[in-house]
Amino acid sequence: MAHLVADRVNDAVGEMEPEMFQSATREQVEIQIRKLFDYCGRPLDNEFKHDEIGMKVYVSGHEKPMRKFYYAAKTTQYPKGVCFFSVEVVPVQSGFGVTTFGPLKLLSGELPEWLR
Repeated sequence: MAHLVADRVNDAVGEMEPEMFQSATREQVEIQIRKLFDYCGRPLDNEFKHDEIGMKVYVSGHEKPMRKFYYAAKTTQYPKGVCFFSVEVVPVQSGFGVTTFGPLKLLSGELPEWLR
């Protein structure tokens, strides 16, 4: 999240797991992340809200332990509390790597207590 807040998307891409680049180049991944900002804007800050432990299941069928982190953020389009970001992290050879990242926006209903 710190790389995205500082608008260093290329550095954020460098934190991703190697499997991310089996079907896309580094440049394509960076373009896709920047396109995600169309939905909620780019985060300008971040506030950790919650984490979960689970398993990442890949199309090939293999699995890795995964931890998912949720952050609230003020963005270039919305005040804090409208958009949230999730980051999934898995073990890689050099430590940990981001496997998925994405913005979340409440469209209806109520926020879970842990996001308030």
